[in-house]
Amino acid sequence: MKDLQKLTLDDTFQFACRPGIECFNRCCGDLNQFLTPYDIIRLKRNLKCTSGEFLNRYTTHHIGPRSGLPVVTLKMVQRENLRCPFVSEAGCTVYPDRPGSCRIYPLARIIQRKPNQDACEEWHVVIREPHCLGFEEPRGWTIREWRQGQGVNPYDEMNDLLMDIISLKNRSGRTGLTDRENELFYLACYDFDRFRDAVFEKRLWEALPIEEEVLKALAEDDVALMRFGIEWIKKELFAEELEKEA
Repeated sequence: MKDLQKLTLDDTFQFACRPGIECFNRCCGDLNQFLTPYDIIRLKRNLKCTSGEFLNRYTTHHIGPRSGLPVVTLKMVQRENLRCPFVSEAGCTVYPDRPGSCRIYPLARIIQRKPNQDACEEWHVVIREPHCLGFEEPRGWTIREWRQGQGVNPYDEMNDLLMDIISLKNRSGRTGLTDRENELFYLACYDFDRFRDAVFEKRLWEALPIEEEVLKALAEDDVALMRFGIEWIKKELFAEELEKEA
């Protein structure tokens, strides 16, 4: 990434992807497709399944070597050249709810928060893969136009919430979490339906100041639950760092 050109929202690039182009669907296989909490919310809703069913059937997880936090990846179809389980000859079968990294492709959004800074630095880069013929198409875009057309903003807003957890962990100086902490993180940030059960069975909201209308939303609104889960993880795992900030 360090050798790629940093692009602003008003910089331009040339690209188009469409059925009929020779490389159509080639980018949907043999890749490490990371899924964010918001990706999982959108996909499980599209597939009309629980988070547990989605995670068990379509994903695997490991501890990220850089973040030291649980990371979820999409499980590719081994018998079919490691293709994405949601791609067909006609294209993506979950297109309206495709993951954020698929949505923004061929761009990648890079965010960085330096120590003692509240705001994140943001830029974009163009990922040029050898198999992709989309760059030979004549259509031109600004980064801003592409983002708007692909509906990226809600994904970025939700995904950026995790930056607070990463920042707290980095400030703690810990290289990783305990097994129990990893389980709690995975539960609150990925397995939403099981986490919802825990929230109400164990009254987890009592650990945080929470308004009545927010508490009601947790019963049905996965995004509200995700927001709550991130705040709960911050307090449960990094209370000492939060106290230092206060």
